[in-house]
Amino acid sequence: MQFDVNTIKNFENKFGAPLYVFDEKGFILNYRHFEQCFSSKYQNYKISYSYKTNYAPYIGRLVKQLGGYAEVVSDMELEIARYVGYQDNQIVYNGPSKGPLWRPFLINGGILNVDNFEELDRIRHFAVENPDIDLKIGLRVNIDIGQSFISRFGIDETDLQKAFDIVAKCGNLCVRGIHCHIGRSRTTDAWKNRVNKMLAIADRFFAEVPDYISLGSGMFGVMDPLLGEQFGKNLPSFEEYAFAVASIFNEHFKEGKKPVLFTEPGTTLVNKYIDFIATVESIKHIKGKTFVVLNCSKHNLGEICELKRLPIRIISAGSLPETVCEADFVGYTCLEHDVMYKGFTGDLAVGDYVVFGNVGGYSNVSKPPFIRPNCAMISSTGAVIKRAETTKEILSTYE
Repeated sequence: MQFDVNTIKNFENKFGAPLYVFDEKGFILNYRHFEQCFSSKYQNYKISYSYKTNYAPYIGRLVKQLGGYAEVVSDMELEIARYVGYQDNQIVYNGPSKGPLWRPFLINGGILNVDNFEELDRIRHFAVENPDIDLKIGLRVNIDIGQSFISRFGIDETDLQKAFDIVAKCGNLCVRGIHCHIGRSRTTDAWKNRVNKMLAIADRFFAEVPDYISLGSGMFGVMDPLLGEQFGKNLPSFEEYAFAVASIFNEHFKEGKKPVLFTEPGTTLVNKYIDFIATVESIKHIKGKTFVVLNCSKHNLGEICELKRLPIRIISAGSLPETVCEADFVGYTCLEHDVMYKGFTGDLAVGDYVVFGNVGGYSNVSKPPFIRPNCAMISSTGAVIKRAETTKEILSTYE
């Protein structure tokens, strides 16, 4: 998004500072492009938007209007999805530690993927205690697609027969689908491996075609070029991911029933479409090192600012600029490691604005009430998505 000084000052006067700004139009175009790439190659495709990435109800409601499902991993996120307006049968409940709402969720026909045998045992007992209720579940499968680590999520594929045998002993319990998610595996080859593994499991364990197969998330999204270059060259496009996934599905299920193919994008959809506007509060020179103090912290931006160098823009608003060399942008906290950007060289003044791009995922939802409450989020259309938190609200949970 493009901002000028007057626009930012107007935002600041209305909503406070610092501030998240959501590019609503850009998000909608990106969402539709992503969905079209997949649905054009496999008709029974559904996006299940990852709430943990950014559970702002405004964004969740947009996804619902666009026809997407909600993917949640806790009772809190389940309640947010319901608040947005979702029925349980349009919500996918994953996660290794589900809360007590799983019981009514299952009864209402929600899509629940079991992560471990302890969870499966609780569901089995619930089914035995309620013999008049037919319950359907999915199994989260831990598969090896050649990644460089052992994932902690799901039931090991070597134990799947045991899981299916447990379910088979309950007359009112059945497995309706399978799910997987492997992080940090974003290449198209990794996705092809994921697809082929899951299709082989479906063919082996289901007498009939399952209702759905969910492949989780982990695709590169649209990024500012300065950020994209840090992940490598020739990153896969949405079209290439769709060819690696949906085309294989279409060939495998070219006749008869076609299961729903879910993917669960979060950052892929939203990351590019939220900017964060911060203000330079002081410029300090200490023992030959320059520190630029901003009115925010790394918690506002999320983990990405520690892993990569975020794209930034400087909007001049102060007076008496100076040229700084290899300066670090640091936050308001009293933590030495509260660093948001390293090695900035250029003209800068107290009062200037720093606009961080690509912070839509794992930013506002990860901000703790640490030292300062969280700030507001608005849409580029001027709608308030989240107002700034107050100290009173934070204290309301304390006795």
